Amino acid sequence: MEESQSFPQQLEERLDARRDALDSVELPRLKETFKIFQAAFVGMIAVLLKKGVLHEDPYQYDLKISDVTVPSESPFAESEKADQVSVRVSQYQAYLDFLINYYQFSCEFLTMGRVKRILALVKYYNFQQFTETSTLLNTRALAEIAATVKKGTDPLSASLVADSSGQLEKTSREILARLKDLTEYHRERYKLDMRQLVLPLLPIDADMAIGRKEEAVRLVKRKFSELSPDQSFYPELLDELLLEDFSSDGPAMREEVLRRFAPAEKKKADEAQTKSFKAVLVDGLKALSSASFPLEDALAKLDEDSLLLASLEQGFGAKLKRMLRRIFAPENKDLVYTIMFQDPVTGSRTAEDLDYRAFAEDAGKKAKFLASLAQRGGASAKRVEGMTDEQCYKLLQRNIEEIQRILRVLAALEEYFKSEVPVDVRARVRAVRSEITTIKGAVIKANQKKHEYVAQTEEREQMRRLGIKDPDA
Repeated sequence: MEESQSFPQQLEERLDARRDALDSVELPRLKETFKIFQAAFVGMIAVLLKKGVLHEDPYQYDLKISDVTVPSESPFAESEKADQVSVRVSQYQAYLDFLINYYQFSCEFLTMGRVKRILALVKYYNFQQFTETSTLLNTRALAEIAATVKKGTDPLSASLVADSSGQLEKTSREILARLKDLTEYHRERYKLDMRQLVLPLLPIDADMAIGRKEEAVRLVKRKFSELSPDQSFYPELLDELLLEDFSSDGPAMREEVLRRFAPAEKKKADEAQTKSFKAVLVDGLKALSSASFPLEDALAKLDEDSLLLASLEQGFGAKLKRMLRRIFAPENKDLVYTIMFQDPVTGSRTAEDLDYRAFAEDAGKKAKFLASLAQRGGASAKRVEGMTDEQCYKLLQRNIEEIQRILRVLAALEEYFKSEVPVDVRARVRAVRSEITTIKGAVIKANQKKHEYVAQTEEREQMRRLGIKDPDA
């Protein structure tokens, strides 16, 4: 009897410790894993869009999201596959983005109801069995479309799709494992609340709990509804509770619960698992590589805008302008656009002449270099493997700065082309806003990895100054 009375107190202490560990360590890691999962998914879809096997969802900006849910799971005809998959992957990306940016990754916020919605989203595509024979309609349809690229004649695109699906498989396993831990915590916390708040108010003994269980369940459900009208009632958890507290196997079952939530043994400092700092930089370069396809797409759209503008500049004024440029700047035979840049601090605007063809050529080379970083076993990837930490850091830093400069020009060019064409033709100008957003996302992720590397190296240096043994040594 004494053990039974002390069990709730022991369990509460262990659940409090588990909650602290989840909030401080596991759930922040879960959010980071979701970011990797999202980057891999966006990267794979970018390739499929680039190859034309999927297309942009024209209604993606009309989707109103108030909470995490899943896209449609209704069947569709084979002739509708490309359209339906395009819409559903677009919505899936939107729900992932909402989850990462608007959900709080804490035990208090991630209730059992919200965890259930997250699980449904993660399992919407089964990346652990991402095959053309999957029994899940949406998984099978996306796998079939991805297979057309993997079996195609473009080895780089095939490699990117394969790498992305591999990363999705790995991260989905990690996500499901952490969600399982969170679910187990909530299940035991729910049962503990029942023990502490509901059962003491009811005349339930072993005879009723085991022999007249239906009567016991009705009593508990009625009282639970009175005390917590806004919370869901889970009869299966009450069944577990009754067996643990009143059955002959109860002591062993309670011991097993305590064992599952026993605090982890602290490892010695010299046995602590070390993390490769260079691996963080490599992750940053991989994150940056996802900007390659949207950058190529943006350049292709701007080329179309340039051609559109050239087709309209056939009047006397435009011809005179080109003639004067040839007279006063004969060495400059390329397209020169005067674009405007805005200072983000002061808001002041300045004009600069841009050699468009030179910019497009340099940016195109940058896109190809970024794509080569993602190609497993490629020359660029091997070169990164042979670099020192410092060399890898400088490479990441330099490419982040170069892409930020390119982003600045992309936005200015979009504004320039819209301002230079007549109003009645403006709708024909190709916008690059979505590509800029995607590239910015890649830069943000790369910057996060860069800052993580700096923080780790500074921490190690601080430990050395304090005379603390470096576990990496």
